[in-house]
Amino acid sequence: MDKHNTAIPPKGDKRRVRQSPNRAAYDKASLYAVLDAANIGHVSFVHDGWPQSIPTAIARLDDHLYLHGSRSSRLFMALAAGERVCVSVCLVDGLVKARSAFHCSMNYRSAVVFGCGEAVDGDSKISLLDRFTEHLIPGTADDFRPMLPKEIKATALIRIPLNEASAKIRNGDPVDDDEDIELNYWAGVIPLHLSVGEPVASADLPDTVKPKANLLKALADY
Repeated sequence: MDKHNTAIPPKGDKRRVRQSPNRAAYDKASLYAVLDAANIGHVSFVHDGWPQSIPTAIARLDDHLYLHGSRSSRLFMALAAGERVCVSVCLVDGLVKARSAFHCSMNYRSAVVFGCGEAVDGDSKISLLDRFTEHLIPGTADDFRPMLPKEIKATALIRIPLNEASAKIRNGDPVDDDEDIELNYWAGVIPLHLSVGEPVASADLPDTVKPKANLLKALADY
């Protein structure tokens, strides 16, 4: 059985995992490991009375979750205004096939972050944007031209503190009913993996320009 609970929040706390609470994890190490493995988060908020959920690029840098996008977008205007949001991520590691369809499941790592966004400006914005890009495309930090002032101005960088968040993790075999264990049906886990292919050059790139060693190493370690 999954056991990840540490420092369980009190009843009524929005961080508290209610469904399958034995899979919950509230410690920083578990939460940060899930967020660090993710590139996309689904940002949920209410706009004009309607719930919205928008997938966007994310990066965990230190003790904040960062999101960046167009300053003029509906999402980032709401974030910059301090709108309350919920960001969720989920990574599926395997399909869990039980002896009954009822007990089929998935092995996964997920996280939910609650909070209000804060716009990042000033001297730290460029260095944080560089770290954000390195998270999304590792090994490329020294392979870009400098950002133009108009690009920096057009890009919104928002951070959300990670003091109201939780993770939920499932791993292991299917959990069948005792009376089904002897039945002649296959049960087990079908692993799922994110694979990285060989870089494909842009059609307008000269043959003399090759991927840098840092990028190739990062892809090999992905």
